[in-house]
Amino acid sequence: MTIPKLSFVQNILLCLSLSVCAVTIIHFSKSIYISLLFIVLFSLVYGLLEPKKGWILAFIQIAIIITGYWVLQLAGYQALKPDEAVFVSHVSFFPSLAASFLTSFLFKPS
Repeated sequence: MTIPKLSFVQNILLCLSLSVCAVTIIHFSKSIYISLLFIVLFSLVYGLLEPKKGWILAFIQIAIIITGYWVLQLAGYQALKPDEAVFVSHVSFFPSLAASFLTSFLFKPS
């Protein structure tokens, strides 16, 4: 499998766009599992794109998810399931870092 080599700035921009997608998925999801699935999938992508700096992208994702949730709450947009949305947005720390680390560890360039 060939992974495209992007610059770190391009990876950050990709991380920003995927994190905004994750915030909308969390906000409109009917299940906790769907939200966590997409958080893990996006984190796996970060580990593949940046094997040595994937944790930075994971921290950016975590910050955007938590900030995005609270910005939407303060703007008056109610999540489809508010209790599950606040849980997923604040627990996203663990699966995001674990998936990014695992992928970067397994697919580390030699």
